[in-house]
Amino acid sequence: MATMKDISKKANVSLSTVSAVINQSAYVSPELTKRVMQAIEELNYRPNAVARSLKKKSTNTVGVIVTDILNPFYPPMIKGIEDVSFNHNFNVILCNTSNEHKRIRTYLELMLEKQVDGILLANIAKAEDLIEIEKTGLKYVLINRKPPFYDKHFVGVNNPLTSELAVNHLVTQGYKRIAYFGGNLEINTARERKDGFISCMAHHGLDVDPMLVFDGEYSLESGYANVKKMLAQVKKLPEAICAVSDIVAFGVIKGLRDAGIRVPEDIAVMGNDNSSFSENFLVPLSSIDHSTYDMGKLSMELLLEMIKEKNEMRARQIILTPSLVVRESCGK
Repeated sequence: MATMKDISKKANVSLSTVSAVINQSAYVSPELTKRVMQAIEELNYRPNAVARSLKKKSTNTVGVIVTDILNPFYPPMIKGIEDVSFNHNFNVILCNTSNEHKRIRTYLELMLEKQVDGILLANIAKAEDLIEIEKTGLKYVLINRKPPFYDKHFVGVNNPLTSELAVNHLVTQGYKRIAYFGGNLEINTARERKDGFISCMAHHGLDVDPMLVFDGEYSLESGYANVKKMLAQVKKLPEAICAVSDIVAFGVIKGLRDAGIRVPEDIAVMGNDNSSFSENFLVPLSSIDHSTYDMGKLSMELLLEMIKEKNEMRARQIILTPSLVVRESCGK
């Protein structure tokens, strides 16, 4: 069965040009349009589907691309997307990049192949990824992360405030010597949450010990490895640890417990994003809720507005307000 790539090759045009002709989503010269349509006819490329697409200018399908489907952050967000999609008779194609950059281009080509009406992309942090997205000509919304200086459609959370809420709670509980286990500083969420931690510590007149600040990745393994690093290089341990995300906090708790350190009796631990596993973890984790379901719901609603709007919509950035969730990991 012929594909859009086959049409692109036969007509000697780009994949985005083929998509623009089929979906009538952008201007294409009469000459190129004729070549594409001739290739479609010669290759017998799904003529009925093409005819419907040309008539409706819509497939009632959206693509969703996430970085790591195993991360418990995603299920509520995807459910929010799917609930809105179902209520509006839209189908969802879900793709997982497994944090591999090379997969993004492959999945973007798939979205063009499937003639989706738009795409939602969670945790896009690099400018080169954004360039590939822009090349498709598809309508899109970024979720949770965005590259530096990005000023188009986006739904996320107030990241500095997430850390401020975490520090405020720890300080209220009486903790003063607080460590920070962060993420990759190439990612804006990691930078913003670290900045929020440092500024809030300063607000309370508390010193940030450089020996108790660890950057890493958004993974359990990173949290665990940084605990081992901390135990090897720090003589005076912290009273509490503030983690950049729940999954990092899971690794922190596991690392502390494996070293015979009790949570919260010896060291309190605070997460960030209130994942679905946090309440029932080894030690129920205090965390900061991001309204992840609403993040997915609002991003899909925004994309539908963009799809229905014929003209270019004014860029909207929706920033959600986080909230504190208190459990056992920070003590009673």
